[in-house]
Formats: sequence, structure tokens, C-alpha cells
Amino acid sequence: MLAIIFSLISAFTFGISNAYWKIASKNVDYPFLIIFRGIFTIIFFVLLWMISNDLNGSELINSKATISDYFFTTLLCMICSLGLIFFLKSIKFQNVSITVPFTSINIFNILTTVFIVGEPFKTVYYFSFSFALLGILLLVNYKLGKINWNQGATYAILASFFWGITYPLFKFVSPIIGAIPLSLILEACVTLIAIIWVSLKQEIVFSKDLVNCNNLKHYFILSILLVSGTFSFNLAIQKLSVLSLNLISNVQILISILMGVLLYKEKLSKKQILGIVLVLISISISQFF
Repeated sequence: MLAIIFSLISAFTFGISNAYWKIASKNVDYPFLIIFRGIFTIIFFVLLWMISNDLNGSELINSKATISDYFFTTLLCMICSLGLIFFLKSIKFQNVSITVPFTSINIFNILTTVFIVGEPFKTVYYFSFSFALLGILLLVNYKLGKINWNQGATYAILASFFWGITYPLFKFVSPIIGAIPLSLILEACVTLIAIIWVSLKQEIVFSKDLVNCNNLKHYFILSILLVSGTFSFNLAIQKLSVLSLNLISNVQILISILMGVLLYKEKLSKKQILGIVLVLISISISQFF
């Protein structure tokens, strides 16, 4: 039960975070948002690691982890970081309420979970994933034989790919090194990727306005959302099956869409409302049948 609570916390905070990026990016380019968010988050996880150091061997920190364990985790997190980069590129071209469902059509996650993690695909999942897929297609206003495709959709699929081939493997690394080290390494890798992004985009210029009070507020909010989401996810994946966690994570789709409606006045059609209902049915089937 506690693992389900952690997974819902993760889905809820990631859902808010998905929508909040656009608010924070009004005055700050995405790479700098990631970097400054990363500074806050890394400091927090380092402090949490120091405070929790006496809990070695628990779900939080595993002192038995080897250098090779940390090396594999870092490599995995570097690949996973590309998912966020493509997600942010996607929401520059289309609404949050469209990008988030696109990134959730996650056949890559299912294939990785079944063929690499080795989880059995239960019969009930056929019904659950069918409802989820139909709901997501309705959320993106799919029409028979036609779907509105653009550069944003391409970036969203790339985000889905990089997240889909990496997040299921956290099932292995989270128990091996612990939820706190994994969370810290992931954020450090994301921040490093953002620094590389800045160095490659010569038109992005550092300005003192990046550290004004308003922007610092955005960095802090994004950091709190990330800490809650990532840490909760890394704890939940130690106890829940990846497929079950994947279905619960569809809650973040609903949260992101509702945030898009509230914050950006994005309109929901009747089909999209039906899509939300189907996603909720999908989650219920996966957990209670």
C-alpha cells in the first residue's frame, strides 16, 4: 500500500511539473531552468544522503553498491536524461495537454519491461492497456486515418523512447544503490546534459536576470516537484511491478492536462474528457482486478 502511495505522489508531482515548465520558461531558456533547478536539487539530495547515512543497507542507501554499480547507473541516467530534453523541445511546439499523452504512448516501456526486466504480462493488462491507449488517442484528438503530426510530436515520441528504455531498468538499480543515490545521480546527469546543451547553443547568453527573485522562485518550485517525484518513484519501483507502476503513472497525464486547462486555458473537447475517463478506468483495472 505504501508503494502505491509513493507512486501516486510521483505521478501527481510529475504531472504538475510537466505543466509548470512553460510558466518557468517565460523568462528563462529551458537549459538554464534545468541547470539552476539541478543546483537546488543536487544540494538537497546530498544533504539527504548525509542525514540518512546511518540507514545504509536500507531502501534509501545501499553501502554494498560497487563502483561498477554506480558506473552502470550513471550511464543509464545519462541516457534517461535525453527524455527530458526532448520533452521540453516538444512543449515548445504544442500544448502540454497534447505532448504529455504522446509521451505516455509507451510501447518502449512495455517492451523493455517484458523482455529485459522479465515481468510477466498478465491477461488483465491487455484490457488495462487497451483502455489506456484508447484514452490517450482521444486525448490527442485522434481521427480515423489521420493524426495531427508536427515537430512537437516527433520530439514527444523521442522522449517516450528514451524514458521507455531506461525507467524500467531502475527496477534493478534502485535496490542495488538505493533511492537517494539514484535520485542524486539522475539529477546530476540531467544537469550535465543541460550544461552541454547550453555550450552547443551559442545564442543562449547568461544574464544576471537568471538569478532574480522571481526566477529563483521557479527554480525552487521545479526542484521541490522533482525531489518529490523522483524520490517517490525510486522508492515505489523497488516494491511495485514496472507494468503496474507504469499504469498508475497515467495519473500524471490527467494532472498535466488539468493544469494545462487551468494555467494556459487549453480547451478540452468531449472526446478528451472521455479519454480522461478511459485512462482512469485503465488505472482501476490494473490495481483492483
